[in-house]
Amino acid sequence: MRRANGMRSQKRLDRAMDLFWERGYYDVSVDELVNRTGLHRAAVYGQFGSRQRLFEATLRRYRETIVADFFAELEPPNAGLAEIRRFFLAISRAAARPEKRMGCLMINTTCEVSPNIRSVAHIVSRYLGELRALFRQACINARARRDVRRGTNVGQVADYLLGSVLGLWTLARSPASTSAVQHYVQGVLTFVDGLRPNPADTRSTEPNGTRRGHRAVGPARLSR
Repeated sequence: MRRANGMRSQKRLDRAMDLFWERGYYDVSVDELVNRTGLHRAAVYGQFGSRQRLFEATLRRYRETIVADFFAELEPPNAGLAEIRRFFLAISRAAARPEKRMGCLMINTTCEVSPNIRSVAHIVSRYLGELRALFRQACINARARRDVRRGTNVGQVADYLLGSVLGLWTLARSPASTSAVQHYVQGVLTFVDGLRPNPADTRSTEPNGTRRGHRAVGPARLSR
């Protein structure tokens, strides 16, 4: 019985999440939530305390479900550039579907709500921090395997990729064409591929610091 009640609660929360996702926090009334979810008006306040608290619950639900599927691409301990590429390709596929032109609930909330409500800003900031940390770790892994150019600043790369996620989902929600979204993704993928080292940079070196295949120039050779 308790499990059935829990499943009903999750379904109602999912319906509320979809409504906020479609319309945004400020354009959804309590009456609309009641009609969409099947909750009584008293339950909205009794179970969650307020419309804002219900919205925050839907953000957490979104993180546990929708976001988790995307993060799964980056979460393997050995994730690298290939996983970053797959992450953006997954967003590209999702964003191109007509029913997904609502963007990302977290990203929508970043601009719409978080500047005005501190508790919502905390949830969104945590999401952004998690995503940046995953990008950064993937870049660190790639650097350890020499899959990126020497001297690559992994923090800057992580920040750029994080900004690209915000830009991509914002573009996906806009009236821009699907091809514009695809071109944006291709630009990000070109950037990721450009992090790889040039062939000359991947040549191994001898213990004394000289590149393999090059003869050392020491005092004996200079004296000839």
